[in-house]
Amino acid sequence: MSEEAAEHVAALEARVRELETERRRVFEDAQREADAVFAQYQLSQLLAAGGRVDEIAAAVLAEVARAAGAGGAALWLAGPTGPSLALVATFPGDPGRPVGRGWAAVPGRFADTAAAARWAAAGGWSGISLPEGRAVGHDDPEGGPAGAVGYLAVRADAGVPLEPDHARYLATVRLELAVTLRAAQLRASLAREQATLAAILEGATDAIVAVDAGRRVVRLNAAAAALVGTPARAGTGMRCLEFLGCAAPSPDAAHELGEPRPPGATDLLCGVHCPFVEVLETGRPIVGREIGVRHRDGTAIPVAASVSRMPVPDGGAVGVLRDLRASRSLDVAKTSFVAAVSHELRTPLALIDGYTQSLLHLDLDVATARRHLERIARATERLKALVDDIIDVSQLENDALALRRSPVAIDGLLRAFLAERAETLGARPVSLVLPRGLPRVDVDATRVRQVLANLIQNAEKHAGRAAPIELRARRFDQTTVVVTVVDGGRGIAAEDRDHVFERFYRGSRARDGEVPGSGLGLYLCRRIVEAHGGWIRLDATTRGTSVSLGLPVARADAGGGPAPAEGPVEGMVEGPA
Repeated sequence: MSEEAAEHVAALEARVRELETERRRVFEDAQREADAVFAQYQLSQLLAAGGRVDEIAAAVLAEVARAAGAGGAALWLAGPTGPSLALVATFPGDPGRPVGRGWAAVPGRFADTAAAARWAAAGGWSGISLPEGRAVGHDDPEGGPAGAVGYLAVRADAGVPLEPDHARYLATVRLELAVTLRAAQLRASLAREQATLAAILEGATDAIVAVDAGRRVVRLNAAAAALVGTPARAGTGMRCLEFLGCAAPSPDAAHELGEPRPPGATDLLCGVHCPFVEVLETGRPIVGREIGVRHRDGTAIPVAASVSRMPVPDGGAVGVLRDLRASRSLDVAKTSFVAAVSHELRTPLALIDGYTQSLLHLDLDVATARRHLERIARATERLKALVDDIIDVSQLENDALALRRSPVAIDGLLRAFLAERAETLGARPVSLVLPRGLPRVDVDATRVRQVLANLIQNAEKHAGRAAPIELRARRFDQTTVVVTVVDGGRGIAAEDRDHVFERFYRGSRARDGEVPGSGLGLYLCRRIVEAHGGWIRLDATTRGTSVSLGLPVARADAGGGPAPAEGPVEGMVEGPA
């Protein structure tokens, strides 16, 4: 072969090699582009699946690390309101541990993305900021740069930089990452807010009812269901007048609440106009209007209704209904208390006035004058006791009742109390039953005497002159001594048993005028005992009344273990017959 031909062949071979090299380069570029597109597709599919922030973050780091050929990755996210970043995920491993062998531990927080970028550059990491986009609505109103959702850092290996194609991949996906992660954060925030509102709604003691523009119930809480006796699931979808029972069965039913029927009133318990209709038509809120609703058993219930329009496109209104039965019962009790106190004051004052006038204007012998003075003294003591009760109630309501507690021998306290009482003129006999070995109690002895005096006076008033009264004590457990006052009288009416310890409550016989009383005695007993950390209750009995109070055992005596429930009778103290 000639030299010219050889040169031609060599040139052709060189060209073939160049074309082969170019073909391989084009193929590799195409393969890289295809890999990048596929990786981006894989990431898009992963992001489209949604989920919690921590779940998305962990999956994203694993996919980014695979696609970028990175040996480790870390992600920090900012909160919705500030630039500071918190670590949410690492790959591989626990966020609290180093990402790779021999690498420095990943910081848990950065002040901002600039601080994260400085750390990444110093440690040989490749990092990108995840920008806040317009789609999320957080652009600077002054036209400045938007904030950052977070910061993503990856590292190929110790001392090895990330390849340019992988760096471009990160730059390509960062906007999609930012939008998805911010959306997940906002979903989590919304879910927390919804859970909080649901907890507030269900925990509210007032009834809350939301209706749509057609006045059908779309949401209600447990208090609303309990108020009218209709389960929440059954109530949803009902018309409000059906759910709340506003449609009274007769023209007079709207006035079962004790108020006069206004001219032109409709047959609605809720008044002349339905408050939901009024608010939906006028847009003006209603605050604290007293209306009526009806329980499923037919009971008319007075409520204070506050209704306002809901700011939603489809319209609707929400009403808050406060049950007024308790407050009205308290008003009745207060009225009864004022009447009772007026009577309790008037009687001793009349006695004092009458005997004083006799002493001033009549020429009485010494014995008669002394009897008058003794009766004045008793009437004065009665007045003093009533005033003391009122003062004690005021102090208890203001948490200002002072207790002077100390370890007290309960058996000695009970004996001394009955001995002092026995010296009082006209005192009824009271038996004392005590087991041996009772521990001391940590109490204010004066206040415990006051409780015992109230309980025994109550027994005297309600049990009848011939009924026996007994005072007992026993150790209940390691921390409690129980003192019980028992009488053999008529007992407490069934309808009164659940209310006798309430403020101002007077039993049926007291309300009928059979026995005197202000309605404060047993309430004071309860509050004083509870101020000691104890309890008071009515015991179940077949005859008479039994009231027990639990008092705390003194700390030094608390480890002795329970004594026998009923020990031998140690002694009996009686007042004069």
